[in-house]
Amino acid sequence: MSKSKSTGTTPDAIAAAEQALGRQLPASYVQWLLANNGRALGALSVFPVYDAANARKTWESIARHYRTSWQEWLENVDGGNAASALLPFAQFGTGDYYCFDYAQTGPSSEPVVVLWSHETGATATVAPDFASFLTLPGRPG
Repeated sequence: MSKSKSTGTTPDAIAAAEQALGRQLPASYVQWLLANNGRALGALSVFPVYDAANARKTWESIARHYRTSWQEWLENVDGGNAASALLPFAQFGTGDYYCFDYAQTGPSSEPVVVLWSHETGATATVAPDFASFLTLPGRPG
């Protein structure tokens, strides 16, 4: 099975992830997950929602990353206070994360996409929403 093969997921798996995260996922990300759950964007690892029908491919889910590696980073970078509105959805190979910033909404009323630096804890706005992020020229991956 190819790493880039699309697997999709179900609305129930997305609802379970939202409950585990304590927040609603952006609509454009949800639409992408319904068709592409578990798929990478080139070299960029996009976190899936856990789906029991494809547990092996979705084990490293967005909720799992949020509870484990993301929390560890936050403890090491300024106590994580400034990052409380961020939800990482993809990890860049350097250790930085692409995140939804729930403190900022774009024209689509979805959280903007930011790149969070693991070295400084600073963010840089990358796209007004996930749909726009998918179409960025020069996006890693």
